[in-house]
Amino acid sequence: MHLTTSSKRVTAWKQLSSLLLISLPIVLVSWVILTYAINLPYWDDYLIQEHLLVLKTGTGRQKLAHLFDQHWEHRIVWTRLIFAFFAKINGSLNYYGLTLIGFSGLLIVLSILFAVFRRLSLPLRYFIPIPFLLFTLQSYENLIWAMASIQNFWIIAFVFGIFYGLALNKPLPRIVALGLAILATFTSGNGSLALIAGLIVLAYQQHWRFMVIWLLTTAISLAGYFYTYHRISFFPSPFRYPITDWIKAFFVFLGSFADSSPNLGPSGFTNESTLWLTIVVGGLIVILTGIFVTSLLRRLNKSKIELADSFFLGCILFLVASAVITVYSRVGFAGPGYLLQGRYKIYSALALSVVYLYSLFYWQKKKFLPRIVLVISMLLIGQSLLSDYRCLEGIIAQHRRTVAEYFTYLVNTPQEKQQAIRQVFIPTEPPFFSTTVDQFTSPTWWTAQTTTDIDKIEDRPFMYNMAKAKSVNPTLLQPDDGSYLYFKSPTRTYLFAARPLLNSSGLTPYFNPYGFSTQALKEKLEPGRYRIGILTNQNNRIHLAMTDRYVIFTSL
Repeated sequence: MHLTTSSKRVTAWKQLSSLLLISLPIVLVSWVILTYAINLPYWDDYLIQEHLLVLKTGTGRQKLAHLFDQHWEHRIVWTRLIFAFFAKINGSLNYYGLTLIGFSGLLIVLSILFAVFRRLSLPLRYFIPIPFLLFTLQSYENLIWAMASIQNFWIIAFVFGIFYGLALNKPLPRIVALGLAILATFTSGNGSLALIAGLIVLAYQQHWRFMVIWLLTTAISLAGYFYTYHRISFFPSPFRYPITDWIKAFFVFLGSFADSSPNLGPSGFTNESTLWLTIVVGGLIVILTGIFVTSLLRRLNKSKIELADSFFLGCILFLVASAVITVYSRVGFAGPGYLLQGRYKIYSALALSVVYLYSLFYWQKKKFLPRIVLVISMLLIGQSLLSDYRCLEGIIAQHRRTVAEYFTYLVNTPQEKQQAIRQVFIPTEPPFFSTTVDQFTSPTWWTAQTTTDIDKIEDRPFMYNMAKAKSVNPTLLQPDDGSYLYFKSPTRTYLFAARPLLNSSGLTPYFNPYGFSTQALKEKLEPGRYRIGILTNQNNRIHLAMTDRYVIFTSL
């Protein structure tokens, strides 16, 4: 009796410790979101705000048509619906709340992966690596940017829901999967890939009749997606780089979880050794995928199709296809390193998660599995926590960029347009400059006395790189403090958040008290000649000093 009680206690402790470890990354990332998210729009959020005004006018048919309007290279029906319903129910958009809605999509992905894992009847501790893969600050852009979180997290929630529904191999889940596939198509640019991957899964399952229905739905959905579609002309051609760089970028995309840095800025990104590490991890994913897919094909018609088989096949096809189209559409910006941006890294985490889960299924009867799981768990937990520490810089940079961009919006947007936007968004968190906006838009700053300098201005194809050794920097508790780059022309004013230098040791404060190295994106600017200033915020005291440096921007 004593042994039985002792055994139960050990089992209970193992379960509890596993649950605590599974919860840890979720709690950490949730705390960061709650701490650094802000109720202000960022980048594409402004476009969706304006589009909501379009949806408020016209007939029902016109509103429905506008819901499908092209947004860059995407159709973002789901995102627009969430924004519209939130504004309708709440009376105003709240970007803090919208961000949490987006984050909930990632929780759904975890739930689906756990549902697949439970089918394997393995110890709970084997699931520990999955949340440490998915819930890291590597995805800092998606985590506190409302539009990006809703689009990028919910598309994978829909896609994983599609393949879980197909994997259940029952009529009703299959129909639900088809509905989700249509929704995914009009959620993100890669959503239609789920329809194509779904066809392959149905062929693998030999559901020929439903495959015909799926094929017709795919044709109609793709026709709707590309109806009136136009290519974005100013995106750089991938042919700026050789095919060898495309191949490198493909493996970088799949293996980017191996890079723990935030890679702030659209070029340069990371050192060559880290880039090659991501290529190696991407290569490992491809090799294991090849082994597993070969095994699936060999077992075709010879054994029962397991849930894990169909789920793995659909998910990995979608992820590999997403890697291909992302490389083609984005490698032209800055080569393979561009694929290390935070908004893309979730796909590497997903690929690793799917391959890891299928590895558990594939080798579940092997004696070496417990030892392999232990090693993988230790490596992934370490990498995840290291990424959280290093990518906290990315979270704070995202917060600061959001604040700076709101300044730019206030000073360059006509008052009548701002008044119209207040129909859908009323800010509740006044930024630090809220009482001084008029002061810093004065034309006199164009000819003001020079009172500071900047050490470096480098003109690059898509940005200006700038650096200064003596500058005020933010802290973890006061992210709005620090330096901002001020661009002034006779008619326009722009603000860019400076990226503070980090301390080299983890035993010192996170940011160096002085010095920044940052980028100002040209796509944010109207053509013109700009004088550069540095706006400093420290303990709610704001100071603007002008340099004698100018830049001339003509076009991208």
